[in-house]
Amino acid sequence: MQATQRVIIAAATALVARLAGPSAGSRPGVAETAQTFTPPAKASAQDMKLLEKLARQVVEAVLGLSGKGLTQAQAEEAVARAAKKILMSRPDLEHALVSRLTGEVPQLLNLPRLVELAGRGIELPPLAAAAEEEMVVGPSDAFNRVLGDLEQVAATDFPVLLVGETGTGKELLARRLHRLSPRREGPLMAVNCAALPEGLLESQLFGHEKGAFTGADAARPGYIRQAAGGTLFLDEIGETTAAVQVRLLRVLEERAVTPVGGAHEVPVDFRLVAATHRDLAQAAQDGDFNPALLYRVQVVPLLLPPLRERREDIEPLLDHFLTQACLLAKKTRRLSPETRQALLDYHWPGNVRQLSHVIQQMVVLAPEYEIGPQGLPAEIKGGGPEMEQKLNQALSGLQGIPAKRVPELAALLAAKLGGELANKDVREHLACSDSTAKNILRVLVGNGFLEASGSRGGRRYRVKAP
Repeated sequence: MQATQRVIIAAATALVARLAGPSAGSRPGVAETAQTFTPPAKASAQDMKLLEKLARQVVEAVLGLSGKGLTQAQAEEAVARAAKKILMSRPDLEHALVSRLTGEVPQLLNLPRLVELAGRGIELPPLAAAAEEEMVVGPSDAFNRVLGDLEQVAATDFPVLLVGETGTGKELLARRLHRLSPRREGPLMAVNCAALPEGLLESQLFGHEKGAFTGADAARPGYIRQAAGGTLFLDEIGETTAAVQVRLLRVLEERAVTPVGGAHEVPVDFRLVAATHRDLAQAAQDGDFNPALLYRVQVVPLLLPPLRERREDIEPLLDHFLTQACLLAKKTRRLSPETRQALLDYHWPGNVRQLSHVIQQMVVLAPEYEIGPQGLPAEIKGGGPEMEQKLNQALSGLQGIPAKRVPELAALLAAKLGGELANKDVREHLACSDSTAKNILRVLVGNGFLEASGSRGGRRYRVKAP
């Protein structure tokens, strides 16, 4: 359970206990959670709802102090004033109760903890906070085995290949590996090979001499040389061209790089970590990836399981992203039990990244404190049997889609709704040939069921709602 949630629960718990009277027991601390708190008998559901709302308003007031450069004493005074104002503005509370609560606000609401949150906001603006991602470790054996293997190999200098679907956290693992390695004091240069055009990737990666091509008005060292003493992370290495792969293989074998337009090799010292969502062994067999380079980059392969295969990790990830989104949006929101269950049951084809984005979207757009099922994105609300039936109807009679394939294809698209689909998924689910899968994907793109991206053997498709 994260900071904002603990504050909300502690504040609401303390207020309810105070409302119920001295017999409710001692004041709970911030570490107390919803699971360990049982509301006193005198506290009705209406009381609890009201007091949770009061706690939410106080936390929002604290987050509103972010960026004002207040000292701790000034922040405590501002929080106390905000809490008093909120309590005094409630005509539905008895005057005697308001007087008693406002006199004990510092003890009831754990001001030091609230001020700590406000201070964190002052030190870390929202844009910086959004850029700092955190590796959240859940209880699943599958993911913890990956982390254990990563810690073992981090102390070595062996190349590591991270294999996993899009959104499984490959870059976060690469950064974790770098921090654990003896090269941690050196730079970590991250390059997304799929995001750079062929010509630009070559010059950016290997560097170039002045005048090597049109527009090369100055020499550039390139990412490989900039990674000296540290780690070079090549994300989506499977998207590189044959020419880039040959040059990269030579760099790894010779431990030297020749800039584009250069005549001399420059010695380099770096640790390579690569990542891909593709089956590079199959790509090598198909002629889409250099086999010699494959042996070089996958000395230690680590396979990241998709989120649907480590479902016990979904809830801690959900809580983490909910707290993060609330802090960035400077508001507090709670998921209703029905909403939480829908998120836990969803298959998350876009993995951890999709979960993070969905929670951010829900928090930003939610008008009320509690986010009900109506706040769920369409792909989660409608990704079940109803969506499958709708897709079945939409695909029926579509030219280029064999009628016998429609039910299986509708089930596949419903399961992947909002996430990514690959040629391999279609081949395996429909038990069809590669050419049939390509034809079906082409028809789906042309009719708006899929949105295509990428190139070469790693072309990907995002499944859209019909």
